[in-house]
Formats: sequence, C-alpha cells, structure tokens
Amino acid sequence: MEITATLAQINPTTADIEGNTEQILDELERATADGADIVVFPEMAITGYCILDLVEDDALINENQIALDRIRERTGETVVVVGFVDEDNEGKYNAAAVLQDGSIKGVVHKVLLPNYRYFDDERYFEPGEEVAPIDVEIGGRTVSLGVSVCEDLWDEGYDRKPIAELAREGADVIVNINASPFATGKRQERHELIQRHINATGLPVLYLNTVGVADVGKNVLIFDGDSLAYAADGTFLARGEQFEEDRVTVTVGGSKPTLDVPHPRSSPVRECREQELYEALVTGLRDYVRKTGFEKVIEPVSGGIDSALGLAICVDALGPENVIAFNLPSTVNTQTTKDLAEELADNFGVEYQVLPIQSIYDEIVRVYETHVESVESATAKENVYARVRGLLMMLVSNDSSEDAPAMLISNGNETEMALGYVTLYGDMSGGLNLLGDLSKMDIYAVAKYVNERHGRKLIPSETFEIRPSAELSSSQVDPFDYPTVAPIVGDLLERRWSPSDLVERFTAGELDVERYGEDNHGRTVYERYDAQAFETVVYDTYRRLTKSTFKRVQASPVVAVSRRAFGTDFREPIINKWEGKPTDWS
Repeated sequence: MEITATLAQINPTTADIEGNTEQILDELERATADGADIVVFPEMAITGYCILDLVEDDALINENQIALDRIRERTGETVVVVGFVDEDNEGKYNAAAVLQDGSIKGVVHKVLLPNYRYFDDERYFEPGEEVAPIDVEIGGRTVSLGVSVCEDLWDEGYDRKPIAELAREGADVIVNINASPFATGKRQERHELIQRHINATGLPVLYLNTVGVADVGKNVLIFDGDSLAYAADGTFLARGEQFEEDRVTVTVGGSKPTLDVPHPRSSPVRECREQELYEALVTGLRDYVRKTGFEKVIEPVSGGIDSALGLAICVDALGPENVIAFNLPSTVNTQTTKDLAEELADNFGVEYQVLPIQSIYDEIVRVYETHVESVESATAKENVYARVRGLLMMLVSNDSSEDAPAMLISNGNETEMALGYVTLYGDMSGGLNLLGDLSKMDIYAVAKYVNERHGRKLIPSETFEIRPSAELSSSQVDPFDYPTVAPIVGDLLERRWSPSDLVERFTAGELDVERYGEDNHGRTVYERYDAQAFETVVYDTYRRLTKSTFKRVQASPVVAVSRRAFGTDFREPIINKWEGKPTDWS
C-alpha cells in the first residue's frame, strides 16, 4: 500500500525542551492538515542530540518524558515518529516513540551505540535489545514500521544488523531518524549506504536528519539535514534541503512512487566541495550565534586570506549590519595589508574601525623591562602584538551592548593550529574558531569560491597573491611550504597516517600530486623534495603538532566540517614524548 510521509527536518536547540516541543507540535499540525499518514522527526528531537552529561540531570529527563506525553495527547490518525530519551530500571536509552490516536504504539531503543570521534552514546545510554516493527493503522490497513535510530543504519563493523532484523520481522518500510553531522563527502556516503540496505531488504527507506548546530564542548557540529526518501526499488524520491529547515512530503509504496511537491528535487549528491564547506560554515556561524544569545560578531581583519574568508562567512551568515571589522596595525604592518583590510571591509559593506596598537605595545615592553628584565626573545616580543590585539578585541566584545552582544571570531586555520603558528591569548582569543577545521589550502580554495559565488572580487585579488604573514615583525613571512605541509597535517590528523606511513608513500610515489599541490612555480611535491627532504618536513610537522597541543586544548570551539577536527573529535594528551619515529631496538 502507499504511505504519504512528511519528513519534518527541524532544528532543535540543546535542552530547550519547551521550544523543541512547540516546533514538533507545529509540524504535526501542518502534516495533519496536509493529510500525511506519518510525520517523522529527528533523533532526540525533544532534547537535542548533544546534551552530554545533562543526561544525568533527572529533572531534564523527566521534562523530556512530560513533553513526549504532551505530543502524544495531540496525535490523531497521523502517525508520529519522534526521538527522545527513554528510561527504565536498567538505565537510559536513545529512543524513538511511535504515537497515534493519543497513544504510544511502541518505543524503539537505539541498538548500535557509537563510541568514536565525538560520539559518546555508549557512555550515556544502554543499548536496545529487542528489534521488531511497530504496527500502526493507515487507511484502514495495518502497516508495520521498521523504526530505527541513526547508527542502526550505519551498521558496518557491528555484529548486529538492526535493519536486516527489521526486514526479517516483516517491516513494510524502514524509518531511520538521525542526528548525523556534516562532513565533506558524507552525502554520497549516505546515498550508497541506503542503497545497500534497499538492495538487501527490498524495502523503501525514509531517512530523516536533523539540521542546525549543537556542540560537544570543543567542537561545534553542523547537522546538514539532507533528509532522503527512496522507493523499494532504490529509486531516489526526495531530499530535504541541505543546511536549512525543511518539510518534505513523499509517497512510498505501491507500484509507482510519486512525489507530492510541485517540482522534482535535485539529485542527493552535490559536486562542489568548496560550496558545501562554505555553506556549512555560514550555517554553523549563524545558528551558533543565535543559539548562544549573540546578535553581532567582531572580525579582526589583517589584510590576509584567513580573515578575508572569515569576514565573508560572517557577512553571509548574519548580514553586514551585524558584523564589525577591526584592523589593529602596528609599525611592522605594511601599507599593503592595511589597504587590503580597508578595501575588504568596504567591499562587504561592514562597519570598519582601526585601532593602532604600537603605543600599547611600547608601554607593555617598557614596563616589563623597567621592573623585570630586558626581553631577549624575539618571539616573546612578537607575541605581545598578538596579545594586545586579543585584549582589545575582547574588550570590544565585553563592552558590546546588552541589546546586541557581539562575539569575537578567531581565524586560526587547521594548518596553523597544528603547527602552533597561532598565539595563545592573542589571535586565538574569541568565542568561536570559525576556520579551525579548514586547511590553509582549503582557505584559498573556499575564498576563491566566495568571489565566484558573488560574481565579483569581494576578496581583493592581491589578498590571494601576497605571501602569508603574521606581521609580528618587519618583513616576516610564514616559514612553511603550505601546499606540502597542509596535506601532511590532514593526513596525520584525519587519515591518522603515521609519519613513517607518509614517508613510505612518498618514497613509493603514491602521494596524490593534486592534493599535494604545486608551488608558485608550478612544481609538484616530487619536484620540490627528495625522500630525505620530505622526511625532514614530515617529522618537523609532527613535532610541531605534538608540541602545540597545550595551545589547542585552550582554543575556542572549532566548527567541525572534516572527517576529524581538532577538539573533542581529536583527543590528544598534552604530555606526549612520542616523536612518531619507531625506536631502533637493535
């Protein structure tokens, strides 16, 4: 038989049980008015997925149960599938309730509990044991819903296969509710995963994902929506918008799958990586600012590529009226970068202010040298510039109006964070590290996309051409071959390759020369390095990575967009004597 389903791709807020419940009830009312047989909501929609140790708060869990009861009371013929936290004498469960006609038709407990990256379900919940479809009445007939929760679909590497069990037990349709965070390439992975299950079971699949942001402390996670519906023969039927709340109504079952929207939706897979990254960061910033109670953001602009991209994201996320750009020059900043910073702010139409810092720097050094001793370290002196900037920017943030509080944005990218080429309590200051999961080369690629997106050079051409520099001393330039070092960092962090793995792959000629990009002279990594030189760069990068851990654990939360991000996603010890090179025990 045919089932008309509404995929309610909503944006819950962590622990806002009342607000989330109102969202759910509003969507239920709309789905009922539209004649939907079933309306599906995300994993832990009532509480939000990332509640962390709030799960230990009995009052919150009780409130979530009361909210579920309120939703139950409002149900009629339209079936509701909604995520919540269930509890019994054995413990707590990541659960889905199936509601209809004012009653609970059944409750499903998540069977497969992820315990990797920033997922800690195994820490907080008991695994479900029983797997069985739940019967509901649709159009005068009994329909068996094979309801599952997130990881139960992502069953590779687990002994139990909940989707296969549901199919064996007689499910008519698979309904999978998710809180699945965005990462590049994940859309294709979801598509292939669902197709695999359809091929194995011959059942249609309704895949509902949440949208918006949540956090796990040191990482801000972006849930990209992209909910999906497939017919029993694997035909792609519909998808929810990516990075936006959406409502998709689709009919599954019967001989001809149909889509109850005016126009067919696009293929579930988008090809432009830079577009996805940019839209993810825009969504992440917009929702994070809203959910943390800020109205505006402060973006320090140096004239360099990182802060240029940061400003673009801020403006597209919040509008130019809610962005304040500051340039904080000293005597070592060039006129070129000062002019570029002003041109950038003008191009994006934001408020722009200049705060000269040289006199403050001079006074700090004078007082220190008068009362302590002469500063001998060049790095110590350079870092004073960065820390003066951080102090002033935090002053601006703290002094912002209560009616329009402003969050300071930090712009250290993944490569700089890995190499320790950021200043603790200086340019690392802020409420959010917006670019901390983009490599230096991704920064350039996504910044180029910004100009393509807007159809004009909002980010000035010269910004792409000047040599990267922290401008903390005269004629300073970054001492790294970024086309080589940035992918090395990515391979160490995301792929978890060891330094020796990288050296062996280089020696065997197996490195991706497109990923390990050309330098300004068009030379590939194999033309720039021999095996010994490459090995030196790899181990130097690894040494810097481990040496700078103490900075990263004190950094602002990083917006996660990759397969492995600094923060909760990459749990690294500060005390670490491992240098990445096996000992010769002979």
